[in-house]
Amino acid sequence: MDGGEPVNPVTTTIDAGIDELPATSRFDPRRHLRIPGLFDLWLEPGPRGGLVVPAEPSVTLTARGIADLVRRSGEPADDVRILTGDGARNGDLFSEVAGLLGHDVLVSPDGAEIRHRRRGDAAVGPSHAVPLDRITRRPMDWMVIQPPDLATPLPGWFAVDRGVVRPRTGVVGLPLPAGLALATRADFVHRRAVAHRLTSTSDGLVTVAVTARAAGFLVGDYSGTQKVHGGEQLAALLGDLPLYGCDLRLWFTWPSDPQEQRSLAEQAQEFAERTGATVWTPPPGGSAELVDGGRDLRALDPAGSPAEWQAHRPEYAAGPLALRATPDGLLVSVSARPRIAVADAPIGPPHPGLSDAAQGPLTVPATALPRPGLITEGRRAQGYGPPWLPPGQQVNAEEFEAFVVCPMEPARAVAEGIPSAELFLIALLDPGPVPDDSYLIRVRVAPGGAIPMATLRSHIPARLQHLRGVNDAYLLPAARLDRVSPRGGFRTYQFGRLVPTAECGDGPLRIHCSSRARTIAGLPNDVRRWPETGTRRAYALVPASGGRLPRGWLRLYRKAPPARPGRLMLEVRVPRGRTIDVMSTAEMIARLDRVRHQAERLRDAGVELILGSRSYERVQVRRAYLAHENAWQRVPGTEPGPLPAILSRVQPSIPT
Repeated sequence: MDGGEPVNPVTTTIDAGIDELPATSRFDPRRHLRIPGLFDLWLEPGPRGGLVVPAEPSVTLTARGIADLVRRSGEPADDVRILTGDGARNGDLFSEVAGLLGHDVLVSPDGAEIRHRRRGDAAVGPSHAVPLDRITRRPMDWMVIQPPDLATPLPGWFAVDRGVVRPRTGVVGLPLPAGLALATRADFVHRRAVAHRLTSTSDGLVTVAVTARAAGFLVGDYSGTQKVHGGEQLAALLGDLPLYGCDLRLWFTWPSDPQEQRSLAEQAQEFAERTGATVWTPPPGGSAELVDGGRDLRALDPAGSPAEWQAHRPEYAAGPLALRATPDGLLVSVSARPRIAVADAPIGPPHPGLSDAAQGPLTVPATALPRPGLITEGRRAQGYGPPWLPPGQQVNAEEFEAFVVCPMEPARAVAEGIPSAELFLIALLDPGPVPDDSYLIRVRVAPGGAIPMATLRSHIPARLQHLRGVNDAYLLPAARLDRVSPRGGFRTYQFGRLVPTAECGDGPLRIHCSSRARTIAGLPNDVRRWPETGTRRAYALVPASGGRLPRGWLRLYRKAPPARPGRLMLEVRVPRGRTIDVMSTAEMIARLDRVRHQAERLRDAGVELILGSRSYERVQVRRAYLAHENAWQRVPGTEPGPLPAILSRVQPSIPT
């Protein structure tokens, strides 16, 4: 498929490589050609850094501000195109916008300006906006920034040809290994992300992902319309696939209505008759989910437990079935050796005739644990910890056991706390999909200690959207970790086996807040932000000469600190939500006694505000002061501007 290269987090460009330079003119909003399904937002560099709407140059836009603009003026299903030069320079900003909106954002490459492509004999009328290289004057392709947690190498909704964005035509289909994922405008981004996770399939097995709707199959086209098709129509749409005589599994979720289930089963049989393929479906009322790290699909029954696939064969199909449905929800070749699942099997003794190297480590099968019953809590139940998780969630009504993935040896993780930047842990009933050489802690969860991810009643942050609806995954909130106790440690080995590790002790399970690429060391992702609204004044102390801004974060003060020799004091304007309010964060986390963090230590050291390095460019310097005789003296000639730029100008002007 053609189209702009999806970019996240590293962006690339594609030179159109044409021989003849196109005729272009200056971008004019009055002559701009609108593309259906694409919301265009015209932005310009602001006088104080950042991006602004031309009509409001004094308001520097944040990612949330841009997302709010799109929501107010665009359609919920639209992708977004940012009409500003050098759009890739703000890649992190637009990646955050894509995550907030849940849709792709098209931006211009670095080194490009936005021009209008003139048509033929300079006819008057709307013109395409294209990114044009400032040096070569050649068109460059728009860059597609996908939502960070749903990013894939697969193409976007639109095609891009020599800098021109064009709507695609035909049925919406995304490539699968030996198959196709059918999507609609509403579920395109999510379907693309899930389709990319299926990395392989059995020889001779075709996979078709589709949504079941109203006793048929929901199919969308690139005009934005959608229609429910029967088995005969679906077979016609998939006519380019070599289906006759093959095995084909339908990746979908059955409707809950019994009458619709009966009708859909008839359509699946009709689909098999028209294609000449053996069509496999999950059992009525069930669904299919990714397992083995995305390498395969497993069938589930209506309760979410593994179940056998069901075969729909053409009336005149000859010969025995080539595939066999297993009780654990997989499809395997009939010649494959049956897999024996043994729960809590003891470790067998070593074979007397083999050396230790030949035998390998002693293992137990990685089998799924039983699923607990659920109950809905009242609004006055004990809190959970993450601020975005409101009361009234569904929780486990009975004790159960599960596995928690941890990045270090289990005994050490129990002793020091499991490293995480979240105020919760994720527990899995089935450790099978966990990659080899990963560490697991088997835990016992008392009633009320876990929330099934599939039932979350909350608007969860964009970084966690990929976990929503995952079967057999449970959220263990920090405020409920007193109900979670470790039972043993394991390491995954050669897909489908677990190697027991050293005893992990009976200590309480805790979280140790640790840093990641985009977090402050020792604090979780969920923190209190300042300012809550508008733009507020703050102060920063930096070296008077020869120093740079810290790579991780910079301490800010609400009030001017005492004068210190050898230091510059910068008066800055901080946009909404750009700093971490250490005091409020420490108060918020104080009640979570199973979380180790640095908020209290920072508070005790007098640190009020923390500005992350990613926000340096968003903060504007208004004035600069130099310590003189135990007082701050203003540095003359300091012009307002972004923090890094102003610091690089002011420091060289100060005599050493």
